[in-house]
Amino acid sequence: MPDRDRPAAVATMCAMPEEGATITAVSFDAGNTLLHADPPPAELYARVLSELGRTVGAEEVRPAFVEVWNELQLETPPGEDRYGSHPGGERAWWGRFVRLVLERLGHPAPWEEALDRLYAAFARPELWSVYPEVPGVLGALRERGLALAVTSNWDSRLPAILDGLGLTPFFDAVTVSALEGAEKPGREIFLRTAARLGRPPGEILHVGDSPRDDYRGAEAAGLMPLLVDRFGLFSDNGYRSVPDLAPLPSLVRTLNSRLPAEP
Repeated sequence: MPDRDRPAAVATMCAMPEEGATITAVSFDAGNTLLHADPPPAELYARVLSELGRTVGAEEVRPAFVEVWNELQLETPPGEDRYGSHPGGERAWWGRFVRLVLERLGHPAPWEEALDRLYAAFARPELWSVYPEVPGVLGALRERGLALAVTSNWDSRLPAILDGLGLTPFFDAVTVSALEGAEKPGREIFLRTAARLGRPPGEILHVGDSPRDDYRGAEAAGLMPLLVDRFGLFSDNGYRSVPDLAPLPSLVRTLNSRLPAEP
């Protein structure tokens, strides 16, 4: 989804995690949690389509992009992998996405060429930017002995992107929906992450930007959810949230310090 402007002031966490929980591992969503597209998707689509037909701006592309994305989201039952459920696999899924965006825009670009360019572009690590606090936060959590994972609704290109951005060494497990045949908010993908980390779900904090996929999905699977609300969209909705990942090491330390001493 396209990035929004971040508010000038950042909010504090709306609530602390439940007393008595022990956090020994942290799972992260990828997009808009660890990294973001730079330029945003609508801008890149506008560039490519303008090269292949009439000139179009990001402000025209963005509504069509969001509309098609939301419509296709609804076609797949929650927890089922959208890419694996498509008869032609993930590339065919994206081909349909591109065709529908072109139709909404009434744009004459040949969809096959547009797909080739866009699919290749989004596979390149240099198109993605890691949020500035992320490496320091991941390093601090690892120094404290926490196991770390990525649990993401993404296609098969994500592992290479993480590797190219230098993030792979931080993680003990990378669980990607297209490679698992399961998506958030379903329980299965979270439980696979827990199994790979060798931790019970109740000891894992899952951090992501989607109330549906990350917060409620993790909660239903028995993980402790935390919403990263980089754009200030959910501060009044009662979610346990942080404005970015910077508070995470102190949050985990504070939580675990509240545990009763061993008898």
